[in-house]
Amino acid sequence: MRPGRPTCRKASDDRPIFAYRAPELSRRARSLAVWATLAAYGRNGYRAIVERSLDNAARLAAQVEGSDDFELLAPVPLNVVCFRYRPPGVPESELDELNRRISEAVLTDGRIYVGTTRWGGKVAFRPAFVNWRTTATDADLILETLRDLGSRLRG
Repeated sequence: MRPGRPTCRKASDDRPIFAYRAPELSRRARSLAVWATLAAYGRNGYRAIVERSLDNAARLAAQVEGSDDFELLAPVPLNVVCFRYRPPGVPESELDELNRRISEAVLTDGRIYVGTTRWGGKVAFRPAFVNWRTTATDADLILETLRDLGSRLRG
């Protein structure tokens, strides 16, 4: 129901309908979160948060490229890393199913959370670094956890 519809009681100055003045019916304060974080951290703080997210993504991408059991599937210009688990000896035809099973295991394991996607027809992990509390240690835990879960599922 919206204010002013014929089925709704009309508000007047002497008989206001306070529900119409509640936050649920007001315009969303979309800029409030931006204003609050700018007020709390300032431009330099905001810059540090963004740069830390980009550094974490670059760190993970470098780890993926330096490993023999992961494959980077797309360039990493910003904060998203797209890759898959590709251990030696596993046929290409089995990789999608293995990565899908790892993604399910991630949800029950609880050490990390990474989303999945399809990139170039391949099932892939797609962590997006956006949380201001994510550290380099958290980024390091991603491959360690995926490797651990992958080896358990393989063997």
